[in-house]
Amino acid sequence: MSLFNRILYTLISLALLAASVLLIGVAVWRTITGFWTGDGGLDTMLDAIGLIIIAVAVADVGKFLFEEEIINDRELRRPAEARGSLTKFMTIIIIALSLESLVLITKASRDNVSDIVYPAMLVLVAILAMVGLGLFQKLSQNTTATVAGAREDEKSPPAKATAAKRAKAE
Repeated sequence: MSLFNRILYTLISLALLAASVLLIGVAVWRTITGFWTGDGGLDTMLDAIGLIIIAVAVADVGKFLFEEEIINDRELRRPAEARGSLTKFMTIIIIALSLESLVLITKASRDNVSDIVYPAMLVLVAILAMVGLGLFQKLSQNTTATVAGAREDEKSPPAKATAAKRAKAE
C-alpha cells in the first residue's frame, strides 16, 4: 500500500474517532444540561444513549478501517479475507441498528405508543441485515472452501507423486 493511502486511511480513522469522541461529549453535555434545567431527565438520557450508540458504531468503523487498511495492509485478495472483513463491518452495523431501535422503542412507549412503527421497522431492518449476513456466510462458505482447497493443491506436490509415495509406503 502506498504512503499516500496509509496517510489517508489514518486521517479518516482519526477523523471518525474524533467525531465519536465529540458525539460522546455532546451526549454528556445534553444530559447534564437536561438535568440542570429540569427538561425531562429520562428523555435526555435516552437521547444520550442513542448518541453514544452512534458514537460507538462510528468508532468501530474507524477502528475497522485502521486495522484492515493500515495494520493488516489487506487488499482482500482471498475470498476468506473479504468474507471476514464484510462480516466484521456488517456486525458493527447490525449491533448499532439493534441498540438504536431498542432506545427508540423505549422512547416511543413512553411518549406515544402509536409512534412505535418506525422503531419496529428498524428492528425488522436489523433482523433482515442479520439474515442477509447469515445467508451471505452460508453461500460464500463453499467458495471460500473451494478457493482454499485450490490454493492447497497449488502448494502441495502433484497428485501423481503423492499417489506414488502412498503406493510405495504400502
